[in-house]
Amino acid sequence: MKKAIQIKDNVYWVGVHDFNCRHFHGDLFPIAEGTTYNSYLIVDEEITLIDTVEEEFFDIMMERIRSVIGDKPIHNVIVQHAEPDHSGGFIKFMQCYPNAKAYASNAGVNIMLKQYFQDYNYRKVKTADTLCIGKHTLTFVEMPMIHWPDNMLTYIDKANVVFSNDAFGQHICSYDIFDDAHGLAKCLDCAKDYYANIVMPYGTQVANKLKQIQEMNLTIDIIAPAHGIIWRSYIPEMLSAYADFANMTAQNKVVIVYESIWKHTRMMAEALAEGLGRNGICVKVYQCSATSPAVLMKEILDAKAILVGSGNYNNAMAGSIAGFLERLASCKVKNKKALGFGSYGWFQGVTAMINERLTKAGLTLLSDEVLTQNYTPSEEDLDKLMELGKNIAEQLKNEAEK
Repeated sequence: MKKAIQIKDNVYWVGVHDFNCRHFHGDLFPIAEGTTYNSYLIVDEEITLIDTVEEEFFDIMMERIRSVIGDKPIHNVIVQHAEPDHSGGFIKFMQCYPNAKAYASNAGVNIMLKQYFQDYNYRKVKTADTLCIGKHTLTFVEMPMIHWPDNMLTYIDKANVVFSNDAFGQHICSYDIFDDAHGLAKCLDCAKDYYANIVMPYGTQVANKLKQIQEMNLTIDIIAPAHGIIWRSYIPEMLSAYADFANMTAQNKVVIVYESIWKHTRMMAEALAEGLGRNGICVKVYQCSATSPAVLMKEILDAKAILVGSGNYNNAMAGSIAGFLERLASCKVKNKKALGFGSYGWFQGVTAMINERLTKAGLTLLSDEVLTQNYTPSEEDLDKLMELGKNIAEQLKNEAEK
């Protein structure tokens, strides 16, 4: 029998490992080692479950639950988020525990009804509402648009645990379920990856919610998210990192994303990178079609500038670059500079198109210059691009010193 893992007195992890998952939220977020669907059981006078799991893993969750409570009833289930990786097992759960009371945010109830078509007499809760389950009291905090309208977290007093759902999640799939088993650097890097690809468009909401939670003066010993490891040793570092993520706090770093067939645009990208890299800027260079969008989003999160290049394809930019720019806009990237560049044969409008898309996405252009190259760049052309890279490096560093 699969067993629960105790994380605090009377609080247990009863989730599942999905070691085979390689694409999370569709093909836009490839993951390397699988993920977890974290569900938590609180044993008190009223036994309470925090979230369920993907429907296909329901039986595993039930094994872990029964390893703690046997055939005892569960009195409450908290639906913190209606997305199926959190609520997929809800219907089967209610079949096993038909007398359990289900709690969700107002938006959560609406979404659950639209997804599963049956009213389970949901109890609607809002920020600061409480539920006494015996020795412990649960406090609910709505977190709309982190990353759906219905998200909320739950705090349990005395145990001092925050069940944070998608917030502070990552994809670390391990039976060592606490952060200190994996090291600070790995945990923060995985949290950054998750934030960039799931939460990034909602930075304003994240920043406001972090402030609100701090003002509640909660004593927090553990933060237990819906995916990945549980935070207990690195909570201050993780909260600090999340604040930086929310504000898109930037390093001296530039990300160059390009597409090229005959290497002309690639040569431009590498010359710009040379000028930047030799003058104190961390540079990441990616051929767009050969790179996962998840990698691009993660690297852009803490970059100061994004350079985007494309050749000319039937008087238009490369399809991969167009798709990248569309995602860039949808992720509401802010506080960053940008510039387009590219090569052409007989139509030189593509770079202007890229700059227009960058501006519409909310980025500030580094220069009014339209960087275009007719066919193969000469050594003189490349030298000029390296010099431009140097100038951009100095511009970015000077702005940091102000």
